[in-house]
Amino acid sequence: MSAQAARQAISRRPDGVGTLHGLPFPKRARFIYLESQFGSDLYWSKLTAAIEEANPAYAAALSGVRARGGIVLRKHFDIASGSPILQKRQLASSVVLERLRSAKLLSTTAIEGFGDCVILGQSGGVGPGNLKLLRAQLLTENVLLEAIRSWAVRMNMTSKNVTRIRDDATPPQVGTFRFDMTGPCYLRPLLRFVKGEPNPGFLVGDVILGNELDEQMVRPFIRKCTMLGKLNAIAPILPMLIADNFTPEALRVCRRNGIVATRPETLFGRDVARALEDLLKTLTDASMAANEGPSRIESLFRRLNAIEGAAGNLRGALFELIVGHCVRSIEGGTVDIGTLVNDFESEKRAEIDVKLTKEKQITAYECKGYQPSSRVGGPEVKRWLQEKVPTIYAGLKSRNQSSNSSFRFEFWTCGDFDADAIAELEAAKANTRRYQIDWKNGRMVQQYVSDLAAPGIRKILDEHYFAHPIAVFQRAQPTALGIGTRSRTLGQRGPVPAVDSQTGTLVND
Repeated sequence: MSAQAARQAISRRPDGVGTLHGLPFPKRARFIYLESQFGSDLYWSKLTAAIEEANPAYAAALSGVRARGGIVLRKHFDIASGSPILQKRQLASSVVLERLRSAKLLSTTAIEGFGDCVILGQSGGVGPGNLKLLRAQLLTENVLLEAIRSWAVRMNMTSKNVTRIRDDATPPQVGTFRFDMTGPCYLRPLLRFVKGEPNPGFLVGDVILGNELDEQMVRPFIRKCTMLGKLNAIAPILPMLIADNFTPEALRVCRRNGIVATRPETLFGRDVARALEDLLKTLTDASMAANEGPSRIESLFRRLNAIEGAAGNLRGALFELIVGHCVRSIEGGTVDIGTLVNDFESEKRAEIDVKLTKEKQITAYECKGYQPSSRVGGPEVKRWLQEKVPTIYAGLKSRNQSSNSSFRFEFWTCGDFDADAIAELEAAKANTRRYQIDWKNGRMVQQYVSDLAAPGIRKILDEHYFAHPIAVFQRAQPTALGIGTRSRTLGQRGPVPAVDSQTGTLVND
């Protein structure tokens, strides 16, 4: 067609063909699509490719969110977007988000248990399945990031004390860009000398699990590395992108741009990779795992032992899984893990860690897999009693299938409660009539599971929660690990070296 004929054909387009408004393209072009394909993978792929020609920053942000299942935490959007935090003559990540929100290509919403989230599309709606997958991905990726940090230290690529991963107190950032992991690297190809002093390069990396990355999905990471390489004041970088799988086109574009694109299996072997896959599947459908026999939970812990620090990092999530299995085995009934309920009157929603349904009795368990030396304080219990419990009760009571049920709420911890917390719990138990309130500390949990038929579960609780070497050490010397302070690791001699995570400058040697 000639340009004029094409314009006339588009102007006479039939019903069922939509036009994207709010995001202008050069020369007054518009993006048109079949309304039946709106929101599909093909829709987002073609839209991203079209935006790539007009503004790579917008395309990278959309691809980054799509690569992570269509939803990311707001605090992780700066990592996923492919744009800098703040840089001259470049769109900042926050600006990209606001403009894509105004065009209704992205939306933001606050989700209980997660905080502010960025969602692909304009609805902002997220189903329980999406949240379970998001939670499973975040936990599994954090385990993998800890494993990669340990691997990089063992390979002498960086130092543990100054290597940052996402959700650390100090965000992992090099120059103007955020990553999932950063660490100064003194390997010869990256090392530079400034006025006779060593100036390290950086190891940077992003982790994306649960998806096969195509060419557009790897573009945000490539964009960050390319733009970072153009900043004169920043030392060289060694970039790594770790994912479950890559399409051939994605691998080729990564190699052309000097990116190490690899999989967990390549780094750590098949056993560790399968352990991570099993962890992701188990956490995604934790209810099924809790309702199955104990063998799946025991197998998961056995596999996680191959990953340094994995069980410790997953203490809370796995405690919910164990509690779910224990109460189902002892009490009977069915168990649901991570159920999200809505109180439509107050417009609040809350997550039930473990929900046990037995005939006309519903019990909601709040699970805290803390160290035995930890104590639950009065303010935490008060928030649970005054905010979370009423929301869950109202949400469950409004459902037809549970409107005639009796309700019970229990707070379980591997540690103990302080005096203020016990006072709050006892007062609520004595004064509440609509539902029952109860609690269990670590000693009471141990006593509850003592008659459990599966000795493997009791062994897991003893080894990873009640009698873990770190827990025992903390009970004996609660300040020995220097928690909350900048301290040496056990067995390390001499002062702790410190390197500025932004510039790589030695603070002290």
